[in-house]
Amino acid sequence: MNRIILGIIAAIFIVAGLIYWIFKDNSYISFDDANKTYSIEKKWELPPILEEISGISYLGNNEMACIQDEDGTIFIFNLETSKITSRIEFGEPGDYEDIAVLEDTAYVLRSDAKIIEVKNFRSKSFKTNSYQVSGLDINDVESLEIDRVNNRLLFAVKEYNNRKAIKEIYAFNLSTKTVEEQTFVSLDGEAKIYKDLVGGKASQVIRPSAIRFHPKTGELYVLEGNQPKLIILQKNRTESNIHILDTETFPQPEALDFDEKNRLYISNESRRQPANILRLKLNTK
Repeated sequence: MNRIILGIIAAIFIVAGLIYWIFKDNSYISFDDANKTYSIEKKWELPPILEEISGISYLGNNEMACIQDEDGTIFIFNLETSKITSRIEFGEPGDYEDIAVLEDTAYVLRSDAKIIEVKNFRSKSFKTNSYQVSGLDINDVESLEIDRVNNRLLFAVKEYNNRKAIKEIYAFNLSTKTVEEQTFVSLDGEAKIYKDLVGGKASQVIRPSAIRFHPKTGELYVLEGNQPKLIILQKNRTESNIHILDTETFPQPEALDFDEKNRLYISNESRRQPANILRLKLNTK
């Protein structure tokens, strides 16, 4: 009996060792709570229909436009009452990943790089147009932002078919309805700023889940949900800071936006806890 027990214990240690050896190069360094670079100011738990929340866009007046992975529906969530106040069904079920709103037009992104334009989205007589991005060898996209000054949309590739470490942020011109030849910026997983944080080659891959311009500074915030972090790019498009997010608080961060007071919101899909929206404050030096 003792030999059996000892054999089982030895087998467990061997399996644990093999798992560590296989995945050790894929792991992020542990989150350091003592040196946390943000604080949570407020939390909203979301109803079950938004457990797969994948995109948010602040509308003003304590209202947040939300989408989720499976339904072609825009949900208006009131931050003051913590309730869904209206639903706009704009399309068929699909893998919808982000939303960005400019005045009365909502733009929704599907994972296959299809952009749905919903004009007068809060009106009963809203109209939709859709545009398919092609020719980029894209496997998955999840992030969408409006570049108001240049009349275009920006979207970051989460994954290419060839699994390369460099991830481009492209510009979709709203006048020509085509992707601009010159990319907005390239995020290189081999850059030193990432190597200082990761444990090996696999974890150098950047997989953006959302992007947003800071309304005051013009910096671009890139949210990554695979190994939760927030990457901040200066106006010259170089990475200036990275905030590592605690996986206990951010188990699946999928979207971000700012309100009229420049306060930052990040939403999480349901993972070990109800889906939520968090308002957080980043520590500044």
